[in-house]
Amino acid sequence: MAKIIEVNKSTSRSKLDEELTKLPKKKEPINLDKYFGKINFGIDGLDYQLKTRDEWR
Repeated sequence: MAKIIEVNKSTSRSKLDEELTKLPKKKEPINLDKYFGKINFGIDGLDYQLKTRDEWR
């Protein structure tokens, strides 16, 4: 969920810095390499793409 910080000419730099420090810190990225190749879809990806694209013709 996004937080809206209203800034206008009367907003001081210290007030802005205070609001920015209240924002949540970024999370560490998840390493998805451990999941690579674990799901068997039962069909080759290229074959599936060619089949679905041929349906449009």
